[in-house]
Amino acid sequence: MYSVLHTAVLRLSMAVNHARLALWQSNGACRLLCTVSSQFQKAEADLEYVEKQLKFEFMSTVPGNGEAQENPVKLLENLSAIKARHKSLCGQIEEIAVEQKQSVEAIKVHLNTTVQLVQELQLISDYQLPPLTDKEQEAAEFLCLPDYQLTATSPSTSEVPADNESQPPSKEFEELSEVDLEAVPRSVRSNVKLADLNAFYKQLFEHFVANNSGTLNSMQMKKMNMKLSEAKLKTLKHLSLIEVDKKGCVRLATRD
Repeated sequence: MYSVLHTAVLRLSMAVNHARLALWQSNGACRLLCTVSSQFQKAEADLEYVEKQLKFEFMSTVPGNGEAQENPVKLLENLSAIKARHKSLCGQIEEIAVEQKQSVEAIKVHLNTTVQLVQELQLISDYQLPPLTDKEQEAAEFLCLPDYQLTATSPSTSEVPADNESQPPSKEFEELSEVDLEAVPRSVRSNVKLADLNAFYKQLFEHFVANNSGTLNSMQMKKMNMKLSEAKLKTLKHLSLIEVDKKGCVRLATRD
């Protein structure tokens, strides 16, 4: 095919040269014009042949014999449709994300209301809530819910009856040992570490010695940045170092 194309180009070149020559020569002009015309016709025929060969080769090399789905124009149209579909899906995803966020906020509101009701019921009843499981605690932290393992509100210190107040504790703090911690059942102390327990107990001890106050509730302890937990309170209570009333108020145990 390329040889045919080359021949056609040569013939066109020759025709041009003969045309130039015809302009300079007056004798035999008709004969030269006929020759040029014949060469142009042959060159045109060669170009038509090349065009047909190129079309045939293109159709042969395209997968599926050049079916409509492999047509570059059709592929571009399909690409535009895919882009439009992708944009539509992105918009739907954004709408879903907004609705999901609104749903989470609504759940938070309802759960906060429920937690407050549970706390109020706990205050007016003798029932103590069981500790949260790991998954429940993780969910509560994720939703920024208040900790309702301990009583969140309780009467102030001035409202505690006088007969509940004990004598001021000893002013010497004694750290707990591994033996003391091991004496507490695993079901009570859970995974409490000795260092964390001593730090929390020391904060309680120093507060009661310095302020000589009767009790503390969970909200007051949190405001003082005490790292309290249900397990720590149960452990100290089991060791008879603190006392916890039905309302969740904490005070140091009476010492002889």
